Amino acid sequence: MHASKGLEFPVVFIPGLGYLPNRYNDEADEARLLYVAMTRAIEVLVLSCDRKSVFAERLDGALGKVG
Repeated sequence: MHASKGLEFPVVFIPGLGYLPNRYNDEADEARLLYVAMTRAIEVLVLSCDRKSVFAERLDGALGKVG
């Protein structure tokens, strides 16, 4: 995710959303990094999650409001 800043891609996959935020890093920094990674997608963004986490719950709530 760090290397994606400033780049754009037609499709972006972000696996393991349940592992974020990393317990060793600041939650706000992890949120900014995830935002940068998510906004690199031009056409399709695919997120995967196999466990609950703060970020997974926030995104699930936000996506539930969309449609």
